[in-house]
Amino acid sequence: MNTTNNSTPNDTETRIIEAAKALFIEKGYAETSMSDIAARAGINRPALHYYFRTKDKMFHAVIGGILAPIVPHVYELLMQKELPISMRMEGIIDAYYHLFSQNPRLPMFIVREINRDTRMLLGTLHELQLDRKARVVIASLEAEMDSGRLNRIPIKFLFMSFYGLLVTPLLMQDAIKEVFLDDGNSFEQLLLQWKPYILKQILTLLQPTT
Repeated sequence: MNTTNNSTPNDTETRIIEAAKALFIEKGYAETSMSDIAARAGINRPALHYYFRTKDKMFHAVIGGILAPIVPHVYELLMQKELPISMRMEGIIDAYYHLFSQNPRLPMFIVREINRDTRMLLGTLHELQLDRKARVVIASLEAEMDSGRLNRIPIKFLFMSFYGLLVTPLLMQDAIKEVFLDDGNSFEQLLLQWKPYILKQILTLLQPTT
């Protein structure tokens, strides 16, 4: 294998994944070539194919690197039934905010890939076994609804409400910066100000009325 430096195999693989991630988010999967990734990683095509024979395998590695850390964290938070739902939801919002602070264009990338090939993205989640935890979480939430601890709401509407509130500002961040950030606040500060409103609206859906 011929690389352009003396990196260890793990270093080289990490550099490839980071290069692919940056390009996928910047240009999209379809518009990114293996040559683009090799050039961004500073290696040649044979070296790239040594680690990843196909762009699909690289896509799996990128999605796994992004979502594998947060999905178990969200899972653990939601499964802590001894905690009030308000604390669990706030922890989840904080976890996503941390992820988006590191990858501010990630929501746009995910939406683009869902529109391009939903089956491929869902298949990647399945291969990474991330969908299994999602099914357990759904069953757990439905059990809490059945017990009366949470208000009964279709999971699909809870999903749409939560992620709509969470990611819409990031999808529209350029317009928001242009229109609303004339008071000296940063976009990051605006997101922090928006957080209580996300929480309030989700709790309105989930907390039983007395």
